[in-house]
Amino acid sequence: MATAKKDIPLKGRFVVDPEASKHENGPASRFRFVEEDFKRDDAGKLVRDDDGYPVVDNAVFHDAVVWYPELGARINDTFNKGDAFLATADLRFTNYEDKDGNNRTGHEFVIKSIGADVASGKVAITRGPKAPMEQAATPAPEPAVAPAR
Repeated sequence: MATAKKDIPLKGRFVVDPEASKHENGPASRFRFVEEDFKRDDAGKLVRDDDGYPVVDNAVFHDAVVWYPELGARINDTFNKGDAFLATADLRFTNYEDKDGNNRTGHEFVIKSIGADVASGKVAITRGPKAPMEQAATPAPEPAVAPAR
């Protein structure tokens, strides 16, 4: 696998629930997402359907993997199909053989950071308890000693 481009900003929507990897040495999580471009009128305003939703002009589907176990677990526990997100990822290409024996090239995004897209809806954040701060033991200042003459 070769990394083609690093630190690509992504804005997408989950098309499946993210799932934990089934391979011990594989990525921590995998999911499929869509990037959507919305239709605009001549004045640059979004075109909306009868229900008020923006009309999708173009949709591109991608695969994503997460190699960091902690991040993968948080993604699996936090996001669901349909959730919008913002992320930073590396783009990697791979060569493989399909079930008919044809050589194929594919791509996937390796997610490095991700968060909910608050522009797409209301987001609730649940914070865990704060870790207790350890009080640093500060030594008492030493008394000043007059230099010997």
